[in-house]
Amino acid sequence: MKRTTRIGMAVAGCLTAAVAIGPAVGSSPAAVRATPAPLTIVYDTTPTTHQLVFPTSGPGLSPARGALRQDPGRLGMFVSGDNSPFRISRVSGATLQNMSVSNIVSTLESQMTIGTYGAQAHLVAIDELLETYGENPPAHPKKNSPIPAINPNSPGARFTDAMKILASQQSPWGGTWASRVQVYISPGIVTSIALGLGPNHNLNKYDRPIRRTWRAVMPGLALAGGLHLEMYHGSGTPLTAFTAQLLRSSPGAFLGLLREYHGNVSTVHLVFTHTTIPAGAHCGGANAMACSWKLARSTSAGRAILANGPDAYRLGSAASEWLHEFNEEFPV
Repeated sequence: MKRTTRIGMAVAGCLTAAVAIGPAVGSSPAAVRATPAPLTIVYDTTPTTHQLVFPTSGPGLSPARGALRQDPGRLGMFVSGDNSPFRISRVSGATLQNMSVSNIVSTLESQMTIGTYGAQAHLVAIDELLETYGENPPAHPKKNSPIPAINPNSPGARFTDAMKILASQQSPWGGTWASRVQVYISPGIVTSIALGLGPNHNLNKYDRPIRRTWRAVMPGLALAGGLHLEMYHGSGTPLTAFTAQLLRSSPGAFLGLLREYHGNVSTVHLVFTHTTIPAGAHCGGANAMACSWKLARSTSAGRAILANGPDAYRLGSAASEWLHEFNEEFPV
């Protein structure tokens, strides 16, 4: 049993609101809920997180502002006393994809109860959902080629079956178990959905099904409490930002497909990190972080997603720039 501090009790309501972004308890995925409090996941080093919590000027992040720390950050959000209630557990999407449905369910439930490193926000993040959860296109795609049937034993299908089980059960901390699952969506999935045409976002301009579809996994994603879109490419420092065109088009494309599966816009978040200047951007000399935020704000879909709370991942030297944009978006 975790120790309950006064700040833990005060934030408990904030956590409940923040995670009430999956399907309503005991309802269908299409159910409409009250707008939740913004949720920001800080997935960063201890020094950078400390800088975000205690900046040299201006307000910093805190659980009261919707910020929680992704494990294995043992010091959490640097609140007084026990920080485990403000830490989110983590499980590998690559590991889950090889599990049976029952093992996916038990693994996620176990991590929500108490994480490997002791997290007790009673949320679990899947890090990350990869393209392997999609269905491959035909081997020799031609115009109007039929797309292969969904394999019921595919990673996407097993994930959805597990999420349906989790969505059918109440968690001890409010909402269904599924509503307490947070999923990082890989750049490959985000870009595939943004660039693909047709109802399944899998066609090229010649109506050839050259891209994966997400028919098996999307019903499960629509049941999750949070979907976190990674808006960058590559490895190293800094990472390569999506192009200006992709930063504008990805939010709307993802929301459009999610709605087809009765998902809710309130579950979707944008993951910001230290990147290059987005190619094709005209940001008037702004730094890369400010430019990425400006492009996110440039569409109605992007603005709607930002209102749910943005994530911070490996910000490095761009931490103060990210915090400036956060404070502009969510003034104290």
